[in-house]
Amino acid sequence: MVNSKWPYWNFLRSFFFKSYRVSSVDDSSLNENSIGSFRGYQLFIYSFYLIALLSLFVFLLTAFGPLQFLLPKSAYFEKSELIELILKVDSLEYDLAQKAQYVMIINKILNGEIVDSLIVLENDSSVVFQNLDLSPSKEDSVLRNLVQSEDLYNIPVSYKASRSSLEDFVFFKPVEGIITSYFNVSEGHFGVDVVTSASASVKATLDGVVVFADWSVAGGQTILIQHPENIISVYMHNSSITKSTNELVKAGEVVGLVGNSGELSSGPHLHFELWQNGSPINPVEYIDF
Repeated sequence: MVNSKWPYWNFLRSFFFKSYRVSSVDDSSLNENSIGSFRGYQLFIYSFYLIALLSLFVFLLTAFGPLQFLLPKSAYFEKSELIELILKVDSLEYDLAQKAQYVMIINKILNGEIVDSLIVLENDSSVVFQNLDLSPSKEDSVLRNLVQSEDLYNIPVSYKASRSSLEDFVFFKPVEGIITSYFNVSEGHFGVDVVTSASASVKATLDGVVVFADWSVAGGQTILIQHPENIISVYMHNSSITKSTNELVKAGEVVGLVGNSGELSSGPHLHFELWQNGSPINPVEYIDF
């Protein structure tokens, strides 16, 4: 019954369980030398192992080896690379927008406009607020009174000009030293260079708010302070800065140390400038160095 349904059954059974021998014959003496013997099922198992090892080797070469660059990429990997590129472009666009906003604020400062803060607020006009309770809480009232009484952050926007000229101000001398380069608009020198000892204290000339305190290529460690009446004082080539952006300073308060930082400096000195409404002012006319 079995043989009638499976005509090759005897052949397969004979192949798998029959013993085979591998030998070599010497051509000169015709002597047969036995090398080894095996059964049919052993040959099948060895062939299966060999095919599995070859498949694993090809898979490793394709997935992690040099063959992966020769095969066409799947849609999944192409989409992943596209998403990664989109995220990088979006990040670069955001950084570029932040830098453009920062440059615009600096230009406003140099043009004499009052800037309350350098922090950019992002407004989402798609958000709808309903049923808001705008009555101040007890904690909010205490905080408002504290800020208004101590004036910790900025010169108020509602500040009204009460002085008509710079002669009414008493400017504090930023450093003690000798002027080596005077104010000269035609040469593009909008301040004075005061030579003094290295690490000497640099002091604020008036009360105000720090609007810039960072490194610049030409001026090195630079600090800009905004004062009332749209006056801005500039201190360049410091070795270090002791104040941060948006920090309130008093006249005569130390804001940095004299140094030799920046490409336009050839020795320890302070480059000091005064500006009002976007126009440079000769500091020698108001400060006795």
